[in-house]
Amino acid sequence: MQPTSRCEPLLVNTAGLDQQGCLILVNDQLFAVIVRIERDEHLDPELWERWFLEAGFGPCQAPTLNSSFASPAEALDWAREQVQQRDRDGLTLN
Repeated sequence: MQPTSRCEPLLVNTAGLDQQGCLILVNDQLFAVIVRIERDEHLDPELWERWFLEAGFGPCQAPTLNSSFASPAEALDWAREQVQQRDRDGLTLN
């Protein structure tokens, strides 16, 4: 069965310009916090307005090669995939 997931918007105190955030929940459990990267001349313009994995939990905590997403929907898809992979590998937590 496909896990249910949602993004709950919130402000994240990053001590910088980037504050628009989202809690990534799968099956009503928190798996990630993402933050939208604002336009900043100190950053690569390719990162502007992308969503950065600020914190990951459980199967979403391992660093990945691509820790930024084009949208919260893309981050939700990624989180669902991580949870499904964990479940397939038999690593579910009770």
